[in-house]
Amino acid sequence: MQNLGQYFMNEHQIYLKGINFERFDVILQPPNGEITLNCTDNIVATVKDDEGVEIILTRKLTFVPEQLFGLEISFGVDLKFVKEKAKEINWREINLADEFRDNGDFILSNLLSRISLLVAQITSSFGQTPLIIPPSMPKTQKPNE
Repeated sequence: MQNLGQYFMNEHQIYLKGINFERFDVILQPPNGEITLNCTDNIVATVKDDEGVEIILTRKLTFVPEQLFGLEISFGVDLKFVKEKAKEINWREINLADEFRDNGDFILSNLLSRISLLVAQITSSFGQTPLIIPPSMPKTQKPNE
């Protein structure tokens, strides 16, 4: 779906769903001397009573080996369908999470920007240089691309 945003009204409600931060006091020297930061994004999209869609975007940051901290931030948004266009698609039969991951920049960029800001603020709160995570998500590769 190329223009996913056309099916939703400009009115939407964004909210912080949750934050989980755990600082690790013990710092272990990894055997190979390398520490890797993993950034995992998860989208849950649910049709709400044929009125619209609720999206929950969660970004989780972890280190391998487990070091420094673990952080998970979730934002949600309630989108309302444009009445005239809502019936054009059977929303319950498509994979909404994949559709929003691939074509939902009209709203996901806002959620990712908020998450990136919170990551920077939280990671700078204990006196270190803030960790700046790009407010973007990799797109899934389609066959023949």
